[in-house]
Amino acid sequence: MIAVLSKILVIFAMILLGFIVCKAGILPFESNKYLVNLLLLITTPCMIISSMAGGDIHGEALKQTLQVLVLSAVWFVVMSLLAFLFAKFMKRTPKEDLGVLMVIMVAMNSGFMGFPVTRAIFGDYLFLLMVIQNVSLNVYIYFIAPMQANYGHSSSQTVKHVLVSLVNPATIAVLVGMALMFGGLTLPAPVMEFFTTVGDATIPLSMIIVGIQLANSDFRGVFRNKDLLLTSGINIIGMPLLTFLLVNWLPLAPEVKTTLIFAAAFPCAVASVGIISKEGRNASLAAEGVAVTTALSLITLPIIATLLSSYYGL
Repeated sequence: MIAVLSKILVIFAMILLGFIVCKAGILPFESNKYLVNLLLLITTPCMIISSMAGGDIHGEALKQTLQVLVLSAVWFVVMSLLAFLFAKFMKRTPKEDLGVLMVIMVAMNSGFMGFPVTRAIFGDYLFLLMVIQNVSLNVYIYFIAPMQANYGHSSSQTVKHVLVSLVNPATIAVLVGMALMFGGLTLPAPVMEFFTTVGDATIPLSMIIVGIQLANSDFRGVFRNKDLLLTSGINIIGMPLLTFLLVNWLPLAPEVKTTLIFAAAFPCAVASVGIISKEGRNASLAAEGVAVTTALSLITLPIIATLLSSYYGL
């Protein structure tokens, strides 16, 4: 438990560093979009390939990988239906914004934030399972989330639009990594060293970006929106708790259970803001949801990670 807490403290010290350098003007908020591009387009794909290229996807590992893939897909369907029911109780929110609240409840930052945090706390194997979980997350973000955002409206998405959105560097890296694992292939040592070295920058870079985002957030007005606070609580506390209740009794390995529960504990995905904006809905509300859930996760993630590590013996 002490080892887990020490890793968490290091991670959140990086977030504090991002907050400080933004407030000090060393890395102004305008630099964030370039840092995000560096993270999503370069360092994260390198980290995925470096971790998956050296993995063994046979036997029990293959079974657990398939379980995470199937159960995470089921998770998004079930939680999307529950989000629809929860949204019915949001009486203070205009009907045209209820779909945005649904996305805030279900979308999770288990890629952008989840990859580095999972790898730092639980190691490479759970990181590999989190990468597989993100296959279902990407389908949700680019297929289900736009339909939720358009609740009560006509959707502007097309099949071509969804397919194009799914083709991104992280997805390509996952496919390459899976081909290497399933094929039993290994990369030359210099190539592997390149991917590993560049990929190692993902953890500090992503945490610094989170700190910069929080430094630019105005929480005073946000905390007066009771429906948003309730929605954020459902995202950051309700979803991992529900996931624990659903999967804990299943005959699954501790690694699979931990992956599914820990993925649900991450704040609202940053990508959801772009999706909602593209659909012409209330992107400001989505951005506020990302800010609130991210701030709350600074408290909840260390607690959940420690409990999972202790409960499942990881």
